[in-house]
Parts: sequence; structure tokens; C-alpha cells
Amino acid sequence: MPLALPESTLPHPSSAPALNWGILGPGWIASQFAQSLNNLTSSRIGAVGSRTLARSEQFARTYGDGRTRACGSYDAVLSDPAVDAVYIAVPHSGHAELALKAIAAGKHVLVEKPMSLDARQTARVIEAARAAGVFAMEAMWSRFLPIGNVLSQVIESGMLGQVIAIQADFGAKFEVDYGSRIYDPALGGGALLDVGVYPIAFSAMVSPAKQLLHSSGRMAPTGVDASFTAVLANEDGSTATVFSSIETDSPQGAWIAGTEGTLELQRPICCGSALVLRSADGRIADSREFTETSPAAGLGFEAAHVARCIADGLTESPVMPLDESLAIAQTMDAIAAKLRTG
Repeated sequence: MPLALPESTLPHPSSAPALNWGILGPGWIASQFAQSLNNLTSSRIGAVGSRTLARSEQFARTYGDGRTRACGSYDAVLSDPAVDAVYIAVPHSGHAELALKAIAAGKHVLVEKPMSLDARQTARVIEAARAAGVFAMEAMWSRFLPIGNVLSQVIESGMLGQVIAIQADFGAKFEVDYGSRIYDPALGGGALLDVGVYPIAFSAMVSPAKQLLHSSGRMAPTGVDASFTAVLANEDGSTATVFSSIETDSPQGAWIAGTEGTLELQRPICCGSALVLRSADGRIADSREFTETSPAAGLGFEAAHVARCIADGLTESPVMPLDESLAIAQTMDAIAAKLRTG
């Protein structure tokens, strides 16, 4: 039987139930989320909160409607009974604290990746959400795009045979500014937390990591990792090599090599532009391009997934389960520890 890529089974985000979203942290990624929410879904922004009221007001004017509340604090959003779910888009260092506050307020939560600074904080968020019975999910938007859906089907079908190796990378060249968030350890800066989570999560989607075999990299003067390479041994017997950097622009792609075929995801890894399926002899068996290659074009898919889960009474996603977020955090902790000790 010839190898072939399946069709995406995702319904359009506009068919998902509507939610009133609260936005915590009206920065760039929140603006992308809001654009995608408005363009693709039937949901709306109910309230937006910042430590600066003027920023909330500007965001509400740009992305809200006449009923969107602009708040000068995060707590004001969390106390709003009209808000169904909150999207936490503050710097990484604030994810866990605000997620715990949102859960305590009875709100469903979508937390930008990484869910927190480390596995200990992530475990606290998961425990709180499960105890409160509210929906919680790490915003790994790659999983919810049409390309992520097709990729998942290929993995689950077994058409690649026994997976032997995985490679994934995400290097992006940031401005060298040691006073910026990306170089600030207190704000969760560095390659690992900011962009390294993508290749690690890609490998985890194929097979959970069992052991960190190797990790090495370059540290910035501020104490964050500027670049790193890690090698993982996975539960299915495969090995994964992941690379990430904030000091160089890498190919930003990924591949899965199996005994019966290879699947290549073309840049950027966070929202791939194409999939190429090769047979065991290396010939191209099938390929497909995808158009959701920016946050503004794709974040609405994860928002729609959250809405469907909540409508179905689910408290976590079957596509991005909480236990997988914790396992990814534990892998990242192991990498970080090795990088610090050399």
C-alpha cells in the first residue's frame, strides 16, 4: 500500500461554541491570539487586564467590542462573572501565579507555553485545576493546527514503521540586549524556555522521553542558556536530538525517521509550512503545504479546541494532556540542570 498523507479532520474553528475570554497580559502574543480569535471563531474578548490600565484600554479598543472591559489589574478580570476562560500571556515567570489565581476564581485557563518555569510549578497548577474541576491546558498551539492534526494521524497510524530517530530544532536570532526579557533569568529568559519547548514537545508527541542522554550548550553572561543541544532516549526505543537557540536562526524544522518511511516538517516548527512524506528508499511519496503559518492565522484553532472541550465537560485536553505538559517540564528541568553544571 503506497504511503500517503491523510486529510486533516479538524472542523473549522468557527463551528466551536462561543466563549467570553479574559486576556491577562496584553502584549504581542495576546494581540495575535485576539486577532485569530476574532477572525476564526465565534468567541469574543470579554475583558482584558494589565498592571497598566492604559494598555488594557488600547488593547480593548483594538481587539474588543463595545462590551469588552478594560481592567487595570489581573484580579479585576478574574472576578468578572462574564468571563468564561482566561488566556495567560504574561512573561513565563508569571504563568503559574496567575494560573493558580484563575483556577481559584473558578475560571478555565489556557496558559501560554511553557506552562511555568519548572516542573514543580507546573505540578502545582495541574493539581489545583484537577482539584477545582476546571479546564486547564498549556497553549501548545502547534498541536491544534491542521498540520498538527495530520502529523498526529501519521504517527498514530504506524505508517512510518518503527520510529528510529527524531530531530527537531528552533533557533531564532534575537537582538543581543542583556536588559531584555529574553536574557533575563528572573523572567524565564533563554532558549530552553522561550523556544526550546517547541522541539521538545514535538519529540514528546511522537514518544515520551525516558532519559536525558546528553545536553550541552552556550550560556549568556546573564545566566540564561543562549543555545543548547539535547539528546533524549524515548519510551518507544527511538532517540531524539533537539536544538534551540536565541543567538542564531536555525532551519527550524523537524523529521521523524522510521523503518518504513520518514516524515519531514518544514519551517517553522511552531506552525509548519509543509509536510513531506518519504518512503523507505528516500523517494517522496506525498507532500502537502499548509497556510496557517503565523500566530494570527493559527491561534484560533487552539481557542476553538478549548471551547469544544469545555462544552463537552472535559477538564483537560486529549490532544495536549496535563500529564504530558508535566513530562515536558521535567525533561526541560533535566536539560537546564545539565546546562548549569556543564
